[in-house]
Amino acid sequence: MAASVFQILFLVFGFVFNFWPFLILAPLQNLKSGIRNMVYVWGLWAVIRIILFFNPEPISKSLLIPEPLSTILFFVTGFILIVIWIGVTYWRRNRTRKQASSLSSEGLLNLPPGNFEEMVAELYRAMGHQARKTGMIGDHGIDVVVKAKNGEKWVVQCKRWRTPAGESVVRDFYGMMQHEKAAQGAIFATSGFSQAALEWAKGKPLCLYNSNDFQRLWEKVKKQHLQETTSPNDRA
Repeated sequence: MAASVFQILFLVFGFVFNFWPFLILAPLQNLKSGIRNMVYVWGLWAVIRIILFFNPEPISKSLLIPEPLSTILFFVTGFILIVIWIGVTYWRRNRTRKQASSLSSEGLLNLPPGNFEEMVAELYRAMGHQARKTGMIGDHGIDVVVKAKNGEKWVVQCKRWRTPAGESVVRDFYGMMQHEKAAQGAIFATSGFSQAALEWAKGKPLCLYNSNDFQRLWEKVKKQHLQETTSPNDRA
């Protein structure tokens, strides 16, 4: 019984694998995240192809590309996609860092949706932490999740507003922060905070940053990186 199940599984996987070029190219419909999604899709089919290596009857026929050429091209394609993905990611992050460190307060307000959140995430990465955008939708959601260098979980909210964020924004975010069991939280609000919001946050593991603070943090990161590249690294 088990043998017949595996035979069916190998048969299905072997048939579907024929169409890997079309399946990998499908994510290109979304140009912004196309390369990344192509790598993800390729990874999925790489698992399937590895499973097929255990098939007692190796693939001998192909509807599109004959074997073993199909498998060779598949893994070469994956290698190329990964290299391109790494290169594009590195280029985008460098571009984000340059743009973020040079934008004025008005420039931050005029950013396309999502770019401010990406700049904040990149700020944490530049500081040596791991950070990712969540993609959550909602006024009280979390925009960036940070895994700090010390292992702690931090959460961040970004407010690209033309008016100061009030006490209710900070209070609601603090509740979300506790729900997420985060050690620290931060809110980046381009137009700053009301006095009531600043007072409410005192004594809590919260950092409230306005656009000037955002630019100051980037300047600090730039100076640190410059010192690291120009000063000798003395080790015991």
